[in-house]
Amino acid sequence: MPKVLSVRFALFLIGFLLLIAYAIRKQPAPVSQASVTPIRIFPYPQNGYGSADNQLAQPDDVELQSDGHVIITDVNNNRIQYFDQTGKLLASINGADLGFDDPLITPTGIGSDSDGYIYITLEDAGTIARFTADMQFDQFIGHQGQVPAKDYYLPENDGLLMKPQGIIVAARGDVYVVDMAKKVFEKDGVRNFGFRRFNKVSTALGDTFVYDTRFAKTQEITRVMRKSEGMAISEKQGLLFVAEEKPSKTQFGNADKYRYIGVFDAQTGVFMDRLIGVTLDVGVIVSGYCSESIEGLAVAGDILFAVAEKAGRIDCYDIASGKRVTHFGSAAPYYCDDESDCVIDGVNYNEQAIIAGTAKVHLLNDWHHNELASPDGICSVTLKNGQSQLAVVDQWNSRILLYDLDQILGN
Repeated sequence: MPKVLSVRFALFLIGFLLLIAYAIRKQPAPVSQASVTPIRIFPYPQNGYGSADNQLAQPDDVELQSDGHVIITDVNNNRIQYFDQTGKLLASINGADLGFDDPLITPTGIGSDSDGYIYITLEDAGTIARFTADMQFDQFIGHQGQVPAKDYYLPENDGLLMKPQGIIVAARGDVYVVDMAKKVFEKDGVRNFGFRRFNKVSTALGDTFVYDTRFAKTQEITRVMRKSEGMAISEKQGLLFVAEEKPSKTQFGNADKYRYIGVFDAQTGVFMDRLIGVTLDVGVIVSGYCSESIEGLAVAGDILFAVAEKAGRIDCYDIASGKRVTHFGSAAPYYCDDESDCVIDGVNYNEQAIIAGTAKVHLLNDWHHNELASPDGICSVTLKNGQSQLAVVDQWNSRILLYDLDQILGN
């Protein structure tokens, strides 16, 4: 009998090990950053920073549609650009098209729902514009106003927006928005922001959006975070991710100001006691991957993508474990921000020189090798043909980079 048991145990052990080996072999492994190559850019062909149809001026966010079309918030041109999958411009939407007398609308964040509606924050118009899938204007969400921070959440100010920037939309159409009126929410030199959620209500007469007062009561997002814009939702796990751009040393004992991603319950806004991108020891942040701003976030399956702006890098985290599984991108060699100078062969490649047209960084920074100049927005989509894609805003190179998401994740 012992011999029979030992044989059975050996067979069981062999079978178990074979199952593990098969599972490991079948599990796709994210690829190394060296092998990640963009598919194309938008606009295409590109002519650098400017206001022409084949130019962008400090783009902020991007949205991919399931038919391959691309929507871009072109901030310094105060317009929304709509391209087809080949890079051809389909429409250009400005303040006058939306009925505003003041052309300064400042479109910033973009989100979409499962019905294909597009939602765009208009920072200087103090509202959110909703469009149909073919970019026909549908309605405004929220109304503009200016109030002190202490009055922001009073009932009479429900739904008021001052400087809406970051936005993410749940599949069913509920809208989460960051209200970044910097001076209003700043206290004792510490930044903060307003946060709103609008719930979609559908009737026979159409969709309306109701300010969620119950969600507002927790306000754990604005207590845990200090300056945020990038957000993403995992519908699968019911989680809302919010990126920290400029943390305070008092947050989690974060003496070195590592940037992180806060994890919240998407329905209640309650903090889940999780930070992604950093290591904590007894509640204190002791290390991290990013020491500068984290901008855009995007979710694809079980992976969270985070844009490390100053590093010109995209970090890819496993949502369940928080482990960084891969990364790609590098800081563009021909670019420096507005607070510094980098003179190469007599040309200063800072932002003012790019705006003036004396520094044509898009001709020198190689998009084929992911040389990114202050990347910002990011999004993912599964196309109608089943292919998955990722788009990244390459802000001061004035273009959007498109990637094969399956290649990045090793599928």
